[in-house]
Amino acid sequence: MKIKLLPLLFICFILIQSCEKPDPNGCHNAVIFYNYLSDAARNQTPYFTNPAFDTISFASDKGDTLIFVKTKTDSTWYKEEIRGNPACDWDKNYFQILHNTYTTIKGSGTFDLRHSKKNNSGNIDIIELHFNDFVFYTGDYAINDIKHPRFLGNIIKNQYTFNNSMYTYNNYKDSTSAISYLNQTFGTYYIEDKVKKMTWILVKL
Repeated sequence: MKIKLLPLLFICFILIQSCEKPDPNGCHNAVIFYNYLSDAARNQTPYFTNPAFDTISFASDKGDTLIFVKTKTDSTWYKEEIRGNPACDWDKNYFQILHNTYTTIKGSGTFDLRHSKKNNSGNIDIIELHFNDFVFYTGDYAINDIKHPRFLGNIIKNQYTFNNSMYTYNNYKDSTSAISYLNQTFGTYYIEDKVKKMTWILVKL
């Protein structure tokens, strides 16, 4: 009696499958979650939404001028493993980071900007602005929040009125080296450099 080869192989496959044991580590297919910056968050500053801010100019009270031009915007991700078995591939959270890179076309200075859904310090929804030797951190949720302790309302700088303003220090806490002022319309528009004893104001667009 002849037995056809194909059905025989199929029966052997079923028997082998039934003898396999479940994964002793309890592994499962890793799940990846992507957390994007919302349109509302990006609209808290003009840097990623207003093309007029592809070029940014600051003038100092000493007569100096700095002009920065955006060269690119890229999106990267901060990864956080959230749960799983060490023997398996963990589930992960990815948090979006938008980064504007600027080149200096006039003067001697630097300007660099990141807007992060989350960063290495665990901060959530953080705007990180590097200006010359300083770095200023602001939660995008804090802008326009009249209850925030650093909210100032309308203030005047160099005879210009800036509405719904707030302030932040160098590295958020260092009030002795620099302080910056910002709002939703202009982003950071005024910086006091206490080290060099000079101020910088955004050249209005």
